[in-house]
Amino acid sequence: MKVLSYGEVNLRFTPPDYQLLAQTNQLTYQITGTGVNLLTNLSNFGMETTLLTTLPDNNVGKMAAANIRKYGIQDHHIQFNGNHMGSYFVELGYGVRPTVVTYQNRLASAFCQANPASYPIEEAVKENDIIHICGISLLLNERTRETALKLAACANEFGKPLYFDFNYRPSLNTEHSKAFIKEQYEKILSLAHTVFGGIRDLTELLDIEVNEELPYLEQLQMGIATFKQKYHVKNYVGTNRGFENHEHSLAGFMDGESFKVSSTMPVDLLDRIGSGDAYAAGIIFGLANNWPEERILEFAVSNAVLAHTITGDVPHTTLEEVEALMEGRQQSLIR
Repeated sequence: MKVLSYGEVNLRFTPPDYQLLAQTNQLTYQITGTGVNLLTNLSNFGMETTLLTTLPDNNVGKMAAANIRKYGIQDHHIQFNGNHMGSYFVELGYGVRPTVVTYQNRLASAFCQANPASYPIEEAVKENDIIHICGISLLLNERTRETALKLAACANEFGKPLYFDFNYRPSLNTEHSKAFIKEQYEKILSLAHTVFGGIRDLTELLDIEVNEELPYLEQLQMGIATFKQKYHVKNYVGTNRGFENHEHSLAGFMDGESFKVSSTMPVDLLDRIGSGDAYAAGIIFGLANNWPEERILEFAVSNAVLAHTITGDVPHTTLEEVEALMEGRQQSLIR
């Protein structure tokens, strides 16, 4: 099974040892991005993965491409142009102190300057079985928005299932009204096979009404039912995070054949960034293998829980590790 993802590649900079930027003059870096994270994980699970993106035409871009290849992702549809890559700083939280993410100017990146004509979209779609698009591409600028919409239309034309992740972030929408962004999302939603999101995406972006007097899960079911009826999406999938007695937890939900919720798992939070991509990778892998929905959910949640224990955005989990956690076979030391 072959998977193509369209998305931005970023440089993540992190101070060592949970330090703040004000405390250190040292940083580590990692090549990340929703597409990179998701495809790396699926590659670890044995799927063939390809990234559709643009990197700067300089040594930074070459370094990024080398890292992408190292992750097991094919790079033959990566374009090179411009001289800038979006970046961000992550000051890892500890205890009651939260993790803080500070973005650099991503709108000047090579990815944001590339237009649909920069990519062999039809060729890339024909080569692959599954197409994935991150919703951030709809928020960045007109070029990335047009590319995402053209890719989605092409996937629909050739009968390839489209997986779409909302990733709706109002802070990235600085030029348009919410109504305009809603309209852009709706163009893709009507073509999607599976959508990753939460209740806020339904109520705050799509203006779907729910009865807020009902318990949360019933509100979620009500919102998803309206969503699926309107956009004809086969699966709506997401996670529910919990925090009680100073302990984090995670559960997943999936509305496909029917509405289902996974078991709730405790989370040891080393680094939570990228765990949502790990959850999405678990869902895609399970659906691609035609697993029962209950198993898909348990696999995806277990994968996301493991991703919390890995420093950095990229979830370097393996099929064996996830299955061991699902079956209670995890070990504290492997030799």
